[in-house]
Amino acid sequence: MRALLLTSLLFACGGKATDTAAPSEAAGADGTEGVDGGDGADGMDGSDGADGSDGADGSDGSDGGDPGLSGRWDFGEDTVTVDITEDPSTGLRSYALTTTHPLRDGAPGDRTVQEQPGDPLLRSGVLLTDALFAMAVDDARLNAVSEISDGAFAAPVACDCYQTGALWSWVWTRDIAYATELGLAWLDPDRAASSLLFKLSAEKDGGGLQIVQDTGTGGSWPVSTDRVAWARGAMAVLRYTDHPELRAAAIEAMENTAATDRRYAFDAADGLYRGETSFLDWREQSYPGWTADDPVQIAMTKSLSTNLDHLYLLRALETLTGEDHGAAALATAIDRAFWDGTAYRSYAGGPLAPQAVERQDLLATSLAVLDLGTHPEALAAYPVGPHGPAVIWPQQQLTPIYHNRGIWPFVTAYSVLAARAADNGAVFSAGLDSLVRGAALNLSHMENFELATGQNWVDEGETSGPVVNSPRQLWSVAGFLGAVAHGVFGLDAEDGVMVGDPVLPEGEWFQPGATLQLGDTTLTLGEEALAPGAMEGFDPSDWLQLFGAQVPTVALSGSGDAVSLAISGEAEASFDVYRDGALVAAGVGADWSDPAPRAGATGCYTVVGRRLWPSLPSAAACWWGDDSGRIQTVAADALVAEGGLWATDHGRPHIGSWGAPDHRITAAFTPAHSGRHLVQVEYGNGAGPIDTGITAAVKWATVVDAGGTVLAEGAIVMPQLGTWDRWSGSSFLAVDLAAGSPVSVVLTDGWNMSHLAHYESYVAGRGGGPGPSNDVNVAAVKLLFVE
Repeated sequence: MRALLLTSLLFACGGKATDTAAPSEAAGADGTEGVDGGDGADGMDGSDGADGSDGADGSDGSDGGDPGLSGRWDFGEDTVTVDITEDPSTGLRSYALTTTHPLRDGAPGDRTVQEQPGDPLLRSGVLLTDALFAMAVDDARLNAVSEISDGAFAAPVACDCYQTGALWSWVWTRDIAYATELGLAWLDPDRAASSLLFKLSAEKDGGGLQIVQDTGTGGSWPVSTDRVAWARGAMAVLRYTDHPELRAAAIEAMENTAATDRRYAFDAADGLYRGETSFLDWREQSYPGWTADDPVQIAMTKSLSTNLDHLYLLRALETLTGEDHGAAALATAIDRAFWDGTAYRSYAGGPLAPQAVERQDLLATSLAVLDLGTHPEALAAYPVGPHGPAVIWPQQQLTPIYHNRGIWPFVTAYSVLAARAADNGAVFSAGLDSLVRGAALNLSHMENFELATGQNWVDEGETSGPVVNSPRQLWSVAGFLGAVAHGVFGLDAEDGVMVGDPVLPEGEWFQPGATLQLGDTTLTLGEEALAPGAMEGFDPSDWLQLFGAQVPTVALSGSGDAVSLAISGEAEASFDVYRDGALVAAGVGADWSDPAPRAGATGCYTVVGRRLWPSLPSAAACWWGDDSGRIQTVAADALVAEGGLWATDHGRPHIGSWGAPDHRITAAFTPAHSGRHLVQVEYGNGAGPIDTGITAAVKWATVVDAGGTVLAEGAIVMPQLGTWDRWSGSSFLAVDLAAGSPVSVVLTDGWNMSHLAHYESYVAGRGGGPGPSNDVNVAAVKLLFVE
């Protein structure tokens, strides 16, 4: 990291010459003149922005401890002022901030923040930076509550916890985990630990502790499996304080969670865990639109961020228990699956289209740099705009602003920490600039901002947003604290002993000699800096530089093994064709015939549209040929069912209300082909909507031959579909079979989030109360020949 120290210092201090500000604009109370900010990576501190607009002209008074100081900073057309009063006897300050920027939901354009005894104190040499740090401490204090509530639960819960934000009065697993790792672990370890402990739960029948997956896509876990992010927060707390209750609970909960996730979400074929991208959990925002009503497709994907969280949990268990939990093998599998030679890809598709998509996401990239350390150059390949980096790249057309076209400060903070690990000063400073700008203009650490403008709201009709934008969002608060403490000052701890390794950022937000005081520990900046580094930029005024192509659609036709594709997409786009996850044609037009179809095998095709940036892939379209024997179906009337009720409502005959612990369904097949097959269930699950809930149905499928030998077994996932009148296909179980040799597919009960006692008071759908809800309607079991 320090190899290019001299060059780094020259780069950090070698912006445009600073000008003395007029006393009327930026004078301190003692008449000391402020200084004009120098060049910065994203045009926010005196340099021109990447889009050609003016950056922020930062002027502040001397930061020498005078009773009264003031400063003014111009960010484009907006101005932020800070007036400071300091108590000479304690050194504590009161910061009066104003902004001309339009604030969200009619919030006032002024705010006063008072440092309190025992607070961490930043003296950066720049009044605005100090004020924003104090504001983060104050935002955290405002989020510190004794009771939390959420409309999905019957009553408020007494808890000395951190709530999630001004608009979010609950504790959610991933939010508290990332926020604690970023900064809460040292700000208030006891409150952070209480918040984390709230997200552990025994089972309703008395089973051991597990980590809670919150409500989510298709009925939550295992469509989403990033509950394992919890380990990040727990291990952070344990580094800063001895907390026996948390340590004991963490070991039990992580061991049980690891065992459950390995049974239901792990794929031994590639060594990865299934599950939605962590944090990016609103399907239409970051997945192709065709997944909006088909959540099982997300349940079958494997994402970089969530696999890194699984890796973190396994490593945490190895640290706490001294036992091998397979972390090294998972790390190797992650790098092999998601690194494409230039960048980390965000997620890979399911069995019919297993390729990794040409999509980056910043949280996954940052965590990969931090947790794997194999490709620090990945950060330099991630595009950064004049107001900061987006959380996904590229953006999706015709999609409301939230994750899509969104800057999220907590993710930006992770990119700052990753840039430090990668010794990339450009990305490091761009992230700091983005965090300072967003907090200063909005007088709070907001949830998110629009990418091209940096605004808290863009009014543009159906795609207006950010759709939701909470002040003092907890992980944004912690992100600012962490970018300063961990990023700039290199704060770390082991067994409660804090140490630091400061680096001086380029730009004007920190000066040599800056200090961070944490209790009895004081860290001081010298002039040691990161290497200059590099990063990709883009012009947000050019929509082609922001958006990927629209997702195409595909229709198949053919005869025998011959197959042709009719592709619909943007007229300006060319198309890449994938068969069974492998690229077979690039840059083709709207009509394409496979010149070399796989004789005797089923080909599944997906298409990516390509302009400057690629689209996400189309839904997989499989050509089963003219041989009906490639799809074998046992309908409901031929199933052997133990438990459940025969029914003919909801549009088709089925075994209804099936899925209690003592229930069983058996389907008999004689395969028509030898080779790889996929088992699938035609099911209905109207237990809840597609976008939330806790009753994704999970069953266990076992394939046995005539002699009772188990040929394959694994989880079958049947997410919520919003209505019982809708029928869909489950996830797949792969098995190799021999033609003519009879087999039986046996379905038995599994496990889901409604088994946890945490959800006894859940009232927003099925799954609350004393028992679990894991039943479905079963219309058929299928055996699909692939190859």
